[in-house]
Amino acid sequence: AEHGDSPSLIEVLNSPLARYIKFAANECGYGEPEVEDLLVNTVHPLFLKAKSAASKGNNPNWWQAMESDYADEFWEAAQLEIRTLEEMGAWEVVDRTPDMNVIGGTWAFKIKRFPDGLIKKFKARFCARGDQQLKGVDFFEVYAPVVQWSTVRLMLILQALLGLKSKQGDITCAFLHADVPEDEKIHVEMPKGFEQKGKVLRLRKTLYGLRQSPRAFWQYMTDKLDECGMKQSELDPCLFIGPKVICIVYVDDLLF
Repeated sequence: AEHGDSPSLIEVLNSPLARYIKFAANECGYGEPEVEDLLVNTVHPLFLKAKSAASKGNNPNWWQAMESDYADEFWEAAQLEIRTLEEMGAWEVVDRTPDMNVIGGTWAFKIKRFPDGLIKKFKARFCARGDQQLKGVDFFEVYAPVVQWSTVRLMLILQALLGLKSKQGDITCAFLHADVPEDEKIHVEMPKGFEQKGKVLRLRKTLYGLRQSPRAFWQYMTDKLDECGMKQSELDPCLFIGPKVICIVYVDDLLF
């Protein structure tokens, strides 16, 4: 193709990229379609980027979600989120009193898509309005360390030199594993769509959005890794070393 022009269909089909397009098609639930059809409909020219790019339609607020063509799907996702939080003991419902500092909550909706733009799932997450928290009332310490990139590079170098194997792990609902300390009383408005008159939530777990959530989860991870015999490095607080395993923690992502 000329400089600045999109490649032709024939050029794409004859390029090394074609084999990867076939693989991606199978992974995205197409079965085994003709590559030409896949290219015309989803890849060429630049349709893939346009379909998978983030848009307001993929990340609606509560009102947009409930007034959209996918209102039923978003409502089902919201119900699942509330059930999950209640099963994890994220809060208890209490009576509202005048002395409470009650912060707001917000819904974050997302349409997750396959690389070709087809809808994969509808996701809903209820978050606390951390911007409304008062220091010394709703939170105290907020610092949580982040791994040094020199540590990550060093581990990858050791892997290559020693022939080691690495594995990556992601912790589901990470922040919700950590408990709110007893000396911190955090009250949140009932989730929109699930309100109860005169009631608010007293949090027992650190919801997403709270200022102290990253720190609380970090302390939770440190304790759990210590129980597994993984000792925290003095050189990098996000590096944990065991008898046969090395672990790097980056918020809710783990690299072994």
